Amino acid sequence: MSSDNLKSFNEIPGPKSYPIIGTIYKYLPLVGDYKPESLDEIAWLNYKRYGPFVREEPGIRVLHIYEPEVIEAMFRQDDRNGSEWWRLRSAFQKNFTAPQSVKEHVTDTDAVVQELVRYVKDYNISCKEDFLESLNRLNLEIIGQVAFNERFNSFSHTELDSKSRSSSIIAAAFGSNIGINRLDRGFLWKLFQTPLYKKLAESQNYLEKVSNEILLKKIDFYEKQDSCTDKSLIASFLQSPNVDLKDIKGMMVDILMASIDTTAYSTSFALYHLGRNPAVQEKLCKEILTLLPTKDYIITADILSKATYVRSCVKESLRLNPVSVGIGRILQKDIILKGFLIPNGTVIVTQNMLACRLPQYVKEPLKFKPERWLRGSPEYEKFHPFLSLPFGFGPRSCIARRLAEQNICITLMRLFREFEIKWMGGEELGIRAYLINKPDQPITLNFCARVS
Repeated sequence: MSSDNLKSFNEIPGPKSYPIIGTIYKYLPLVGDYKPESLDEIAWLNYKRYGPFVREEPGIRVLHIYEPEVIEAMFRQDDRNGSEWWRLRSAFQKNFTAPQSVKEHVTDTDAVVQELVRYVKDYNISCKEDFLESLNRLNLEIIGQVAFNERFNSFSHTELDSKSRSSSIIAAAFGSNIGINRLDRGFLWKLFQTPLYKKLAESQNYLEKVSNEILLKKIDFYEKQDSCTDKSLIASFLQSPNVDLKDIKGMMVDILMASIDTTAYSTSFALYHLGRNPAVQEKLCKEILTLLPTKDYIITADILSKATYVRSCVKESLRLNPVSVGIGRILQKDIILKGFLIPNGTVIVTQNMLACRLPQYVKEPLKFKPERWLRGSPEYEKFHPFLSLPFGFGPRSCIARRLAEQNICITLMRLFREFEIKWMGGEELGIRAYLINKPDQPITLNFCARVS
């Protein structure tokens, strides 16, 4: 298309933009009708009012895109990555993403999930508790084992205390995620240290302290003993010639920030969907009983590979409730979308969560139907490859995607092998959008033990 025929960014439909303040007024109390922590509702309002291609200017240029083919066009054009970022990504990603490396952690992960099962039984966990807290502990314990070869003993009596190390790590990870999200929308912290900025700094400092302690302990251990039998990620990091200790500590902080909340939230949504769909749960349990004839049957990589319906349930849950409402990208160059020139530096937000709930892309989009992911099923649907992107796309996709999906599958297999689970919360579980989508109400479940 000739540059003469291109439309400008300002011609894209969107809320009225004023000099200096842009569209920030839409997010202000009393004046605006956008709630900053309800990004899914904002996406819906924008879509209904302006269509699938929406401009905002809340201090920066933002473009929301909803159509899968436009999302694909954006990713195909925006392909630049910084050299320093790529140095670190390429150094760390092998052990995160290689299928064989991920499979090595199946049995260890299963052993940790069995601790959660014992905890549910021993403490008689019921719908009076928010099960999300237990899932946070589970995922801290899994990532400790897999990434650091470190046990936090999160389900022990002493660690259940709110001031314990595991409780403090979980709180610091959440404090970091919520702090970054809220500071992204403000500017006062750039002028002076606001209470929220101080809280974020405290959370980050604590995660750095814990990471440093673990790292130094592992270095000392590896100097005294052969590390060849250690399958943890930190062992592989320390053997990498392209990273230093500062890089490794930074990655450890990122792992703690990204792995606890995201996987716990995604597992929560999966339990919610399965807990309120007994027919789906019955089919799930039928597959699990075939793969695990007895409750003490160990989950192996081979068994996990055969859990096709389990994986379909996870995919369907992530379609309805992905890790975030979409993917954010800051353009590294000018690109063209739908006849508009989108300038370098524009923040593009792909609205995958809402698109996945639109009838033009998914049949009965609000229904939880795992069969739509099963090839060979009469209800199988072939989706546009850029419709559901729960872990992102391309070089900047979630580095721990395979591990996260594996952890969720093992958790579901073990819990539903032991219990019939019923959702006891409100009619519909919504989200609160921080950096990631958090359930907007407690995860209240009823666990009924299976006889065999």
